[in-house]
Amino acid sequence: MKRDAKTVAPEQNTSYRKIVVTGGLGFVGARVVSQLASMNNVEELVVFDRVTYAADFRRLGYPFSGKNLPILRGDIRSTSDVYKALEGSDAVIHLAAETHVPRSIANPELFFDVNLVGTETLLNAACDLGVKKFIHVSTHQVYGSGRDLVRETAPLRPETPYATSKAMAEEAVMLAAQAGLTATILRPVTTVGAGQHAEKRIPRLVIEALKRQRLSLESDGRTERSYLPVSDLSDAICQALAWPSAQNLSVYNLGGEERLSDLRVAKKIFDLVGTQTGLRFAKERGHGETAGRLNDKAIRALGYRQNGSFDDELKALCGAYLSRADRLLQAS
Repeated sequence: MKRDAKTVAPEQNTSYRKIVVTGGLGFVGARVVSQLASMNNVEELVVFDRVTYAADFRRLGYPFSGKNLPILRGDIRSTSDVYKALEGSDAVIHLAAETHVPRSIANPELFFDVNLVGTETLLNAACDLGVKKFIHVSTHQVYGSGRDLVRETAPLRPETPYATSKAMAEEAVMLAAQAGLTATILRPVTTVGAGQHAEKRIPRLVIEALKRQRLSLESDGRTERSYLPVSDLSDAICQALAWPSAQNLSVYNLGGEERLSDLRVAKKIFDLVGTQTGLRFAKERGHGETAGRLNDKAIRALGYRQNGSFDDELKALCGAYLSRADRLLQAS
């Protein structure tokens, strides 16, 4: 789809001296950093990242060819690291998080420590240092499963340690907003795109296809999910810097226009990779990822529109893995 420039950047009369992006070496964070770097109303960008297994400098085309881009290696749970990163900033985009649901079940303590304690540490510093805007990226999984057209005012019913840690982090953001911090919470559906880590569902299916293994689908593969191109999530985050704030706290669902079953996704992957290795069906894991749609009228009322497409992002993702297929096959 053709991208509409009007929906990409904040209004140019909204300027920022310094924006800190936590998790800026991650899948979504790197997209946001690259997009912000192209804007002339952002003077300084700082990437604040713990550089875990999920970080990748290559997502930024490192060494970065854009404007001055300090990369601070630090932990959002460390008060000293956080104050050092946020000093002099007027906006924080918070993307640093532990996100893989199966890992949260295996190690819930880590997820609560990073996603809740880390967020609280950032919020305390943001309030102390006079940060003007705090954008917190959450997840649709805070709503739980089996619900459709959910509004932002619906009660949260997280079903996994990951979703629960994100819901509790949202509560911390809401408390900080009550104390005076201007904050925006975004709840996007499942995001897809090139650069996504191999542990996630769609990259995992692509790798299985490249290795000529049967693709492992949950249940009967017919459950439909909403998908959001990572380019559109990045757009929404950047736009949120300029959205008006009638109150200190704004919460927005971020739905995807394309709903696909795992069976349809598998067929698209087979077509792009050029294999037809068959399917295997696992018992549904019940990871609390709602199969329903989100009601995102509120964010659309601000002018946000989806411009990317699932097919384009999947093609880019498959292309990236195809380019290193030999290494993947050697590792198998």
